[in-house]
Amino acid sequence: MSTSARKILRESLIWPILGVVLSGAFVAPVAHFLLAQSNGAVHRRTVLLEMSWKRADPYYGPNFIQLESPCLGNTEPGCFCSHDFKITRTKEFADYVESFGNKKVPVKYHVDYDRNDQVVGAILEAVGEWPEERFHTNEKSLSEGSRIRRNQPTAGHFRYPADCFPKSVK
Repeated sequence: MSTSARKILRESLIWPILGVVLSGAFVAPVAHFLLAQSNGAVHRRTVLLEMSWKRADPYYGPNFIQLESPCLGNTEPGCFCSHDFKITRTKEFADYVESFGNKKVPVKYHVDYDRNDQVVGAILEAVGEWPEERFHTNEKSLSEGSRIRRNQPTAGHFRYPADCFPKSVK
C-alpha cells in the first residue's frame, strides 16, 4: 500500500472512530436520564446501601468484587440486591474494598422516584470514596435475586430495582 493511500485511509478513519468513542461517552448518561423520565421519575435522591463484600471469582479473577445487601423494599425471605464489578477488576479497587475488613461497604446510588414515591430507576453514584466516574458505564446498575431457603416458602413477586431501596421519605 502506498504512503498516500495509507494517509488517506488513516485520516478518513480517525474521525468516524473518534465520533463513535465520544458518542458512547455522551449517550449513556443521556439515555439514563431519558429512561428515568419515561418511567415517570419526578425526583432523585441519593440513597446509601450498606453492602457486604466478596473478593475473587474463578472466572473473573482475584480482583473481582461482588457487593450484596438485603432488599430494603421487599420482606420476602432470601431477597437480596447485588452489584458485581466484572469490568473494574483492578487490584487498587479490590484492595480498597478489602480494606473495609468485616465492616460493610457504603455504596451510594442515584435513585429516581415517581409521583407515588415508588422507585423507578437507580444508578451507581459511589462505592465508598470511589466516584461513579471510576466505573465502566455497564457496571452502574444493580442486580436483584433470591435464594431459596429450606423450610421457607419460595419468593413471590420482585420489583426491580424498587425492592433494593426504601420507599421515598419526603
